[in-house]
Amino acid sequence: MKTKNCVICNIRKGKRFCVKEDNFICSKCCGIVRDPQLCPNDCPYLFSVTEKKKAGEWPLYRVLMTTPKGSRSIVVAREKENGKLQFISVLVDEWKMGLKDCLGEHDISKKEFDKLVAMQPDYADANLNECKEIIKRGILIAETLGLRIPRDFREFKYILGDLDNVEVTGSLYKCFECGKGDLPDDIVEQIKEVTLHDVAAGVCGTEDETMLYFVCDKCKGEEEGEEGVA
Repeated sequence: MKTKNCVICNIRKGKRFCVKEDNFICSKCCGIVRDPQLCPNDCPYLFSVTEKKKAGEWPLYRVLMTTPKGSRSIVVAREKENGKLQFISVLVDEWKMGLKDCLGEHDISKKEFDKLVAMQPDYADANLNECKEIIKRGILIAETLGLRIPRDFREFKYILGDLDNVEVTGSLYKCFECGKGDLPDDIVEQIKEVTLHDVAAGVCGTEDETMLYFVCDKCKGEEEGEEGVA
């Protein structure tokens, strides 16, 4: 189904159903017309900054991350006071583009959520702090490259909890093998150059994308040691 324009501004895409307008509106108009006196109390978009901070402290329902290296899908779901869930799902390209995509839901049943998760067989339970560090590094990569942070991330990021105090250290990109070791500055610059070239060419995510694989000195030494034993 094709998304129609917002019924208020008729410019941006209407992605939020507004009970008050009885139609779909864009996030900007939602922010303008949002009124606690007129909007229903259960409107998922009727959150103040204080309420969002509180929501970021709701009990965790699931923290999941896909196991393949390189492109990580991370899901964080929290249980609301009404028993339903809020979740954020982010896609982080650790090896090139950083924070790449995001979606989420403000009000979804556990049954619906579990059904969505079951569609991705590579998910495994994960540590929230580790996931937040990967996401924070993904943000840093995207910002360094001048790439756009997904708009939905701004809407749903509060579900993750506090990101400001998440410390990201070392090289911008980490070892493609262990995910922890730092890479030399010249390698980091090479990754950035290739990534921006692929983005400009529109080949990211296609078979024409440039494939890269760099490892840290420690992993390189272990590989050489194994070859020597063989």
